Amino acid sequence: MRKQVIQGFHSFKGKIYSVFGQNGERVQQEELFRAEAADVGQQDMHGTGPGSFDKLIERRDFERIVDEELRAGHSQGCLLVGNVDRFREVCEIYGQDKGNDVLQRVVEVLFHSFGESACMSRQGRDTFAMWLSGVSIARTELLYRQAGEVNDVLLHPAEELPPVTLSIGMAFGDSAEDCRELGKRAIKALNHVKESGRCGCEIDDGHGR
Repeated sequence: MRKQVIQGFHSFKGKIYSVFGQNGERVQQEELFRAEAADVGQQDMHGTGPGSFDKLIERRDFERIVDEELRAGHSQGCLLVGNVDRFREVCEIYGQDKGNDVLQRVVEVLFHSFGESACMSRQGRDTFAMWLSGVSIARTELLYRQAGEVNDVLLHPAEELPPVTLSIGMAFGDSAEDCRELGKRAIKALNHVKESGRCGCEIDDGHGR
């Protein structure tokens, strides 16, 4: 009974936020893809035990890999940035431990949907960046479908986890850019998804789309 009440409250709060919006949810470009002495992307990851977080790499290593591939110019790639919608409310209702379990599940689903060969880094508490090496614009429609499948899985958790969704922004890169510039385009696409109602995907192909 208590669980039903809590889940009902979660649903009620979601309806409120969908009407009035939520301060601070917009992903700020200047806070991501920025080298710092203390790596923000690795906070809250330690002490949670083995799991999908082990597959993540450091932010600096992530930027180096993306920059090297972009400079090489012989392979295409796509940068994905995903942010968990209303993660603060999930933690307030279900607790921080359950919130960490949700983040682990998000990482698992992203790797499963977009390929174990991709590399991923945590860019903030509830934001992840993923580099899809060798992915061309010709796969745009497939990427949209994969993003939809990610949200479908997260909305119907098999485990004792609350349902969550991702807002996803992607951008295709070329040799004229670096990881941070590419990240700004991906985050701009992500923020458009947030402003359009969350739980979706937008892809910047570099041609105004």
